[in-house]
Amino acid sequence: MQKEKLLSEYNDALLVVENNNIGWASIQQIIDRNYQNLFYSSQDLQYVDVEHQLTNRYRAQDRNLKPGFSMTMKTRPLVIAKLEEYFREKAVIVHSNRLIDELFVFIYNNNKAQAMSGYNDDLVMSYGIALWVRDTALRLRAEGIELSKKTLSNFSNPNQLMYTPGSKDDSWKIEIGPNKENEDLKWLL
Repeated sequence: MQKEKLLSEYNDALLVVENNNIGWASIQQIIDRNYQNLFYSSQDLQYVDVEHQLTNRYRAQDRNLKPGFSMTMKTRPLVIAKLEEYFREKAVIVHSNRLIDELFVFIYNNNKAQAMSGYNDDLVMSYGIALWVRDTALRLRAEGIELSKKTLSNFSNPNQLMYTPGSKDDSWKIEIGPNKENEDLKWLL
């Protein structure tokens, strides 16, 4: 009961659990307790489900998804690069003394980012994973929600739903992505 209370206290937040080694036991407990907002990712990192986190466990096999985040030779450099980007741009503020202590002993050794011998990097890697998920899955999800809002708002004005070929009507253009590029949606007709 205490764990369920903790999860609801954080508004049923997206749980991103590293699925290597002991992480599988945690993931199994989360699934057994029917927690609905567990992060799923594809094994090849080609697809991150951003729209349907709540129903992933039912469609995981169809999309080659597995619960949790896999730290592999492919994902580790991505996570570390995201962590480095956030610190370089001073886009985050760290309040955890434990994390700061781990960051001080997180070095490059033989071209691999890792903790110095005798130290841990668990918090550093967890933080990096959180930043990577924030920038990929959550950003894509937010863009999808914004696109849906714009689409639905256009339905409230029936005049905007009319398209006359050859007209200079811009109501079928929508801004997409961080660069706010215009995409013409007339192809939907």
